Parts: sequence; C-alpha cells; structure tokens
Amino acid sequence: MACRKILMLVSLLSLVTNIYAQDDDWGIWTSVEARKKIFPGFDASLEGEFRTRDGMKNVDRWSGGIEVAYRFFAGLKADAGYTYINSRQPGETTKKLNYIPAYWSPRHRLHLSLTGKMELRRFELSLREQYQYTYRTSLSVPKYDGDDGSRKEDEEISGKCKNVLRSRIQLDWNIRKSKFSPYASCEFYHSLTDDWVLDKTRWTAGTNYNINKQHSLDLFYRYQNHADDDEQNGHVFGIGYTYKFK
Repeated sequence: MACRKILMLVSLLSLVTNIYAQDDDWGIWTSVEARKKIFPGFDASLEGEFRTRDGMKNVDRWSGGIEVAYRFFAGLKADAGYTYINSRQPGETTKKLNYIPAYWSPRHRLHLSLTGKMELRRFELSLREQYQYTYRTSLSVPKYDGDDGSRKEDEEISGKCKNVLRSRIQLDWNIRKSKFSPYASCEFYHSLTDDWVLDKTRWTAGTNYNINKQHSLDLFYRYQNHADDDEQNGHVFGIGYTYKFK
C-alpha cells in the first residue's frame, strides 16, 4: 500500500515536471554522507554533494562539508557546520559587449540552526530556523573582446558576503512496518543583507528508504524559484546516500 502511494506521488511529480519543463531549468543533485554518534545526543557528519543544471548538460557545483548536531531532548536539536562550495558560473556577455567564458567561483559557507518537532500520531511536524553566512571569494577571470575575440585585461570579480535566514516547515510520515518514510516540506530564504527580501522558495517532496540500520537513501523532487546567484531556478531530482557508523 505504501509503495503504491509513493509511486503515485512520483507519477504526479513527473506530470508536473512535464508541464513546467519548457519554462524552467532542471538538474540532478547527488550526495553522500557519513554520520557518527560521538556520545548520546551528539553527532558529527561529513557530506559531499554534486549538482548539475541545464538539463544535466552542465555541472552546477560540487561541495564538501562538516556538521555537528546536539539533541537537547526528543523535540529540540541544534546543529552547526561549514561547507566549501565550488560553483561553476556560466559564460556571459558584459554590458560593454565583452565575453567572459564559464569559470569556477569558490565559496565558504557557515550555518547554525535550531529544529523543533512534535509527534502527531504517525506524522512528525518540524520547524527549522537556520542562519546561513556565505562568502564568495574574489578572483580574476579571463575576458575577451566580443567582436574579434582578442584577449583583454582580466575581469576582477570582487568578494561578496551574504546573510540568509532559512525557515523550513516539514511533515514526515512514519508508515507502520515500512522502510519508506515519505516527507514534504516548504522552505523560505530571507536575505538579511537586503532588508529581509524573500530570495527563494523551495518546495520538496520525497522519501527516505532505510536499507538497514547503517545504510539509507533519500529520494526527492524539488522545485525552487527566485534562485540566488549560486543555484539554478527550476526542477531538481535528487538522490542521497547516508552511512551511519556503529
């Protein structure tokens, strides 16, 4: 019964994707995570991620991060982490009609979050508030004349920092005697740098699949709009693998 409902959800999401595919981009996100319990209530994890865009034609970014989490009690958890991001910026033509080819742009990201949750029979409702700081490093990139293609003086990309508050509400369904755990969430990104402007909204539906006590998968579909400068706008299909050390 649970598998049938999940297949129906996937079919519905595929139909929605076909409707919007002509207007929005889509890509694949993959991740691998290793998690270890240090002592009761305190966990540490390492994660690597790889993303594509433009219908899987181009790499969007790759990243690696570390996170620690502490559970105060069953309904309240805090976590903090650092992520190194290398984002591929597409080629562009400047206002002066010079051409800048695609280049890689490094970013450093810190986050601190607090998550509260409550049980509603077989469902779990949670709210996560996360502060996120991202710094884009300065760099010089090649620049060419848009008419004859001759090399010009490098374009200087200045460093830039961004402060964001991410608010996510999520509903998880604990299906009795099933390895599947479906969930749905909505997340809002508010810029603290630009007077509380709503930068982006993410809608996600997916399921966790517990292979056994140590291995699990996360399969999801996501739609996001008003994307910031290091993520594409549109549809995302994702798969993540998590390994829990004993």
